[in-house]
Amino acid sequence: MKNAHQRFGYLEFTRAMRDATARVRVRLDRCIGETRENGHDGKLHLLSVFGGESDVSAVWAAVHQNQVFNVEGPDFGPLELNLGEKAECYRGNFSLPGRRRPVRHLVAVSAELAATRLGASVETNRTILSDSGPVFVLYRLSERFGLPVVPEWADWFVNEVKRRRAIRPLAGLGCTPVLITGTKPRFLNWISRGLRRGQICFPAANGPIRWPSMPGFLDPQRTPPLNAV
Repeated sequence: MKNAHQRFGYLEFTRAMRDATARVRVRLDRCIGETRENGHDGKLHLLSVFGGESDVSAVWAAVHQNQVFNVEGPDFGPLELNLGEKAECYRGNFSLPGRRRPVRHLVAVSAELAATRLGASVETNRTILSDSGPVFVLYRLSERFGLPVVPEWADWFVNEVKRRRAIRPLAGLGCTPVLITGTKPRFLNWISRGLRRGQICFPAANGPIRWPSMPGFLDPQRTPPLNAV
């Protein structure tokens, strides 16, 4: 974790007060953003920030007001994005040695990202994932849509997604997010074709499916490069 601060970005916005305006600027350690073709306009899907009580409270209020934020990281310039309507916020705090007051922490997710949990909005054709690893992609899609898959199919499945141009990288800080396009019937059709053509096969023996361990989203050892679109 040496020089970990160099991997942080910033979130900034203008806060309107009674008789004046104030600029709020906090540290950003995780971020998922979807930009349009012009590389600027778009939407935030996740942000994780920390700072003092007043600044983090201001971010919380700005999220619920659907305010536009300026976000930037070590490897990408400022982007103007917001979380959209019905974003979800979670606040907490943690203590650090040598500090009298705890540091406030806030995680906010867009309504679309929140809908990628198990069984939610399965009719949509967009799934936002925080990691681009083949096993993680297949596992999350199988959990969301109830796909009958095994970990050994991960490389084949992601190659199929790429071949059909159903995957797009998103702007990320502290993660390598992607957008997968497809519905449950579409994925099942790919699996059916793969089985018929012998590209994948069922396990030789019956038994429970055991997925390998995957790094947690807030794992301090997880330090992938920033990925900007």
